[in-house]
Amino acid sequence: MTNQLKLVIDGEPVPASRPGFNSNRPGSKGYTRSKYRMYKNGIKILYWDKYHNKQLFERGVPLVAHIRFYRRIQKGLSRAEHKRRANHEVKPTVKPDLDNYEKAVFDGLVKAWFDDGQIVKHDTEKDYDEHPRTEILIEEWTHEKEVK
Repeated sequence: MTNQLKLVIDGEPVPASRPGFNSNRPGSKGYTRSKYRMYKNGIKILYWDKYHNKQLFERGVPLVAHIRFYRRIQKGLSRAEHKRRANHEVKPTVKPDLDNYEKAVFDGLVKAWFDDGQIVKHDTEKDYDEHPRTEILIEEWTHEKEVK
């Protein structure tokens, strides 16, 4: 039996951000923006609550990540457009980028594995939904013959 990590993070997904700098002070160090820091720490807390910071995946084990990011449907849309987004007929093609969302999740799950470089395959998607959230499934990669 292989290990699996399953988490659902309620609320609007937050992308990883570049460090901020206080330009008023020469030589100042970079800082992590508060919205990103709070999101990442929230993931760490959820992981601790469910898995008690146990490292689920050993060093060198290849992993597959399945992640779904559900963004809030914007206000001010026509009923028809709102319905299309709620039915997942329209995908968000705007920023933030999908890889920045992924980076935020991986940064929050540092206790789950030895290194996020163990992820050899990912199946990631962003979509609209009435209930914004992030659904995460990380599992060990198994060698399967692919049909071409």
